Amino acid sequence: MPFRSSSSYYQPPANRDARPGAVRPAGGWRALVLVVAVLVTAVVTLDVATPTDFRARALLGLVPIAVAMLAPVVATAVVTGLLLITYMVLQSLSPIPSGGLAVLGPLMIGTGGLLGVLIARRKEEQLARLQAVTDVAEATQRAVMRALPDRVGPLHIADFYQPAARAARIGGDWYDFQPSPHGIRAVLGDVSGKGLPAVSASASLLGAFREAGYHAARAEEIAERLETAMQRYNAWTRTMRDSEHPDAFSTALLLHFPPGEEAVDIVNFGHEPPLVVSPDGRVHTPDVPPGLPLGMGTLGAPPPEPVRLPFRPGDTLVLFTDGVTECRDQGGDFYPVRERLPRLATETAAAQGPPGELLRLIAEDLHRHRHGAPHDDAAITVIRRTATEVAPFATAADAALYGPRYAHAL
Repeated sequence: MPFRSSSSYYQPPANRDARPGAVRPAGGWRALVLVVAVLVTAVVTLDVATPTDFRARALLGLVPIAVAMLAPVVATAVVTGLLLITYMVLQSLSPIPSGGLAVLGPLMIGTGGLLGVLIARRKEEQLARLQAVTDVAEATQRAVMRALPDRVGPLHIADFYQPAARAARIGGDWYDFQPSPHGIRAVLGDVSGKGLPAVSASASLLGAFREAGYHAARAEEIAERLETAMQRYNAWTRTMRDSEHPDAFSTALLLHFPPGEEAVDIVNFGHEPPLVVSPDGRVHTPDVPPGLPLGMGTLGAPPPEPVRLPFRPGDTLVLFTDGVTECRDQGGDFYPVRERLPRLATETAAAQGPPGELLRLIAEDLHRHRHGAPHDDAAITVIRRTATEVAPFATAADAALYGPRYAHAL
């Protein structure tokens, strides 16, 4: 499982040639040469071992078709030319002239080469379209789920995200950090459903969080804005789809780190509670009562209240979505993250090292536990409080840009 050295462990595609628009053979040039050598050797050996009236060398016409599966158009054409030369050499070394049958070999090789070139060209066109779609998906991922810095104020951050959809870049899990004049805010959530509707809902919620997370003075105000954003999204989708389509909702954890205090306020919208790892590696689950998920505020239940927890230097918060807890092994058992984390937190001094090390251990252990492809998006965020601070990418001075209305933020 590949990891990046930055805080974001989303892995973009890396199998690209350095030259723009270039196409590499599948498996590399060495693999292509090996395949051609094996096929040609097999045909030549068969040609030598069989009677002279059986021209097995004509089977060289199948080689370009196999090459086209691995190589681009130019390589397929070059291999076809080399095969024609090889056939002519075998003909000249043949003790018995083949008469009119000599035309059969070049005809088969030429036909195979033409088919191979057409196959290779079609494959390159499909790869180009796939690359364009991948680039769009990657740009969308960066717009919706922006890359996180390693440090925000006194917080050291590491994150992992794995969409369930094969070759996808984004899904229904969403998370972000937002420094503000009122403290640092963080969120991690999981939208119901899958596919583009879930992506659209998570984008709406992230936009609301980034705006409210900067301007709102209290966590309750951010929670209210998130609930409103979810309801507005559902109202909009009802006008665009069948009225019987179920409304979306999202579980979430909203975190507020008040400035100058070694504490964190957590609002739980029906989400899995976080885990707290102490500097000595001990793990416990804080008592954070869950409220209704976002989008269900119309049911009449009171909104969830923030719960303040101590969060001192060296303490670590581990947040995750149900794609982690509901990951199944071969026997159908769920991944026991709350039972596994104490052992992982003490391995290789992970409790004292950077949060990325602990995150790596969790992600690798999750990968070993999983049987088959993932069935749900999985997101993990590890937050460690440090004794030192770095300047956040939004400060109190930025409030001056918004005029007298936000003068209190100064």
